Amino acid sequence: MTVATAYDFTNKSLEPVSPGDVRARIAEGKFCWIEIDDLGESARILADLGIGPATIERVEEDQAQGQFQLDRDCIHCVLVETVLGKLELDLKAVHLVIGEGFLVTVSSHPSPLIAQVRATSVDDFHAMAETGGFLLFEIADHLIVGYREILTALTYRVEAIQKDLLGDIGDEILGVVSELTRALLDYRNAVVSARETIHELATRRSAYVSETTQPFLDRQTVSLDRLVGDAATERTVLSETLALYMGIVSHRTNKVVNRLTVVSMLFLPLNFLAAVYGMNFEHMPELGWRHGYLGFWLLIAVLVTVLLIGLRRRRWF
Repeated sequence: MTVATAYDFTNKSLEPVSPGDVRARIAEGKFCWIEIDDLGESARILADLGIGPATIERVEEDQAQGQFQLDRDCIHCVLVETVLGKLELDLKAVHLVIGEGFLVTVSSHPSPLIAQVRATSVDDFHAMAETGGFLLFEIADHLIVGYREILTALTYRVEAIQKDLLGDIGDEILGVVSELTRALLDYRNAVVSARETIHELATRRSAYVSETTQPFLDRQTVSLDRLVGDAATERTVLSETLALYMGIVSHRTNKVVNRLTVVSMLFLPLNFLAAVYGMNFEHMPELGWRHGYLGFWLLIAVLVTVLLIGLRRRRWF
């Protein structure tokens, strides 16, 4: 589906237009925003706007990696939108093609980011917009809001893992931590690439981004820097959580080994006595004692009691 809107900043009016009428509206001095959520339509529309084949090819590749390319006829950049699933983090590319009098956003899916921009852009257009660059600020702002929401959700998951450590949890936590660590890494890479892209838009001189818009874009990089730092902190906390789990497992293992050691120390003298009196020598005086069997068990009881007292004093159990 393709939606196009023409903005008249002089009269503060906007109107929906068909993609085929965009060039005519641009010739009238209006700014047009074309939203495309079908890659199959992007090549034709971009070609009608005079975009070169190299840019169209990059759009069709649809790689979810941050890009910034200043071409002769436009600026092409890619922002990475994040969508949090049950365990993994999905990365979706949102292409921005900025030319003289137009902005084209292209995604291979119905983008929540573009939907949010569409919902708020009308009020902001009437309230403060002076050039088409306000749409770039809107996109950057909503992108950061989305990043912040994703980071909050990831933080809750990290805290949930920490709480689970206090309960009965098995080795399945290793898989959960691995997936969450990967999600945090993907998230950080997406934010870093967005920061670089927006920084380029804010500092690179061109005819396609007005100088009045660039300072506002530059301020957004500060928020992105903070998100990068927060993501790094969450990864550190997750690593420490995993180290804590391994410490708990090691402690439990040591307790089991300690108990086995105590049992072995108790049975060692018993095994020795049993081995001695289990020998088949003909002359063993104790075998002829009337109360030899009872004496054997009394000796066993004394040995075990002495060992238990000694081990207890040494706090071995």
